[in-house]
Amino acid sequence: MNRLIGLLAFAAILSVGMAPLTYAAEPMAAPGPQAVTGDLLRIDGEFYVVKDTSGKEVRLHVDGTSKLEGTFKAGDKIEAQASDKGHALSIKPAGAASEMPK
Repeated sequence: MNRLIGLLAFAAILSVGMAPLTYAAEPMAAPGPQAVTGDLLRIDGEFYVVKDTSGKEVRLHVDGTSKLEGTFKAGDKIEAQASDKGHALSIKPAGAASEMPK
């Protein structure tokens, strides 16, 4: 009986001690389109490999549903909107003016 009470007390202390750690974790990124800006390193078939402004390489899947504003080659600076799964929704030259709705 004492062993059971000790085990329950240990579990309660452990639970209370871990609760603050869950609040310290970073919030998860919101799903949805994400902006990727950087240098186009290479085009591998249906994938554009971009080095973003933080230096990280990002692979974007490009297909017929991706809206491309121009043609691109390695070395170009681009801005892309991508899904949370890495599919390019749109790609345009970096610094290009956004189209204003009428």
